[in-house]
Amino acid sequence: MGVTEGIPSNDAGLLRRSLDGMPAGLITLDENDVVLQANAAAIEEVPSLAVGEPFRAALEKITHVEMIDRLMIRREVATFPGAPDGPEYHWMVWGERNSRGEIVITYWDTDWNDVMNERRAAFTMASSHELRGPLTTLRGFSEILNMDTSNLTPEQAEAAEIIELTARHLTILVDDVFDLSRNSFGELRLNLSEIDLTEIVESAVSTLRAGIEARDQVLLCELEAGLPAITADEARATQMVSNLINNASIHNPAGTTIAVKASAADGQIAVSVTDDGNGLPFEDPNDAFRSFRRGIDATGGDRTGSGIGLSITKRLIQLHRGEVTVESSPGAGSCFTLLFPIDRETALTPGEPGPV
Repeated sequence: MGVTEGIPSNDAGLLRRSLDGMPAGLITLDENDVVLQANAAAIEEVPSLAVGEPFRAALEKITHVEMIDRLMIRREVATFPGAPDGPEYHWMVWGERNSRGEIVITYWDTDWNDVMNERRAAFTMASSHELRGPLTTLRGFSEILNMDTSNLTPEQAEAAEIIELTARHLTILVDDVFDLSRNSFGELRLNLSEIDLTEIVESAVSTLRAGIEARDQVLLCELEAGLPAITADEARATQMVSNLINNASIHNPAGTTIAVKASAADGQIAVSVTDDGNGLPFEDPNDAFRSFRRGIDATGGDRTGSGIGLSITKRLIQLHRGEVTVESSPGAGSCFTLLFPIDRETALTPGEPGPV
């Protein structure tokens, strides 16, 4: 074996021995995401890995699809064990593919233990229960009180209405906060089935129309005939469409027209919500998707905004292997568009990581 500038040469096993000596796992995939090689740590700690096996199939034996998408499509750091009931690791796609289409996956020990993770999960569940219980009671009694206000003074009737509206807003805020928390730990899951987006949009528009018209705003709906069914989570799809419509109403004054459209093109169904209102108050419209970013008109009356809804919407459409886009100009309104893949199984192209 020769030596060049102090570095051994002509030793084919040197690099392999170096990789096998690493405490972290290192896996190389080919252009089709099939495992080309794995170091000793990966082979030992992730039993489902085998050279020649599709990497996604190997991961599906130890974690759920949404977590795999987080790693492979959105290129985010994902956290899951290497084996059932094994210790958890942080996983990351390292860099971009080389000229042969190959890419490297690495994982390493987490900075928390099972006890800490169990305590976090227990705290989240307990907090959710403790907050939702009183809110449900408060909302229920306030709704009953507002069913007949004939025995109340005008001041009391106004207070009862404020209580009900505040309870509704708090319920939404609590749900959004816990969705955000679950997403941060990769625990946000989808209940997939075949759905008709036309029905989803029509239902959301029908539900929200009265409240929007009560604010002296106009809500229009235009749906392309014959849209194909897609595989998606019905409740989450409704949540996303409703979030965009509510957002258009919350941040704009009376007289605003909100137009909801759905159409198919390029293997996707686009659901857009356009308004002719104020436009977004951000230099970069995409800042609207960052958690707790709110416009100056996000409060007041029955239109309080949490600053979380759009962030949750972006995370939910990413879980569907789609994306959300925004166009906006000051004083010229905004247009948010949800892009749902018609064929979920072919929508595996890596995208940009979502904002925190």
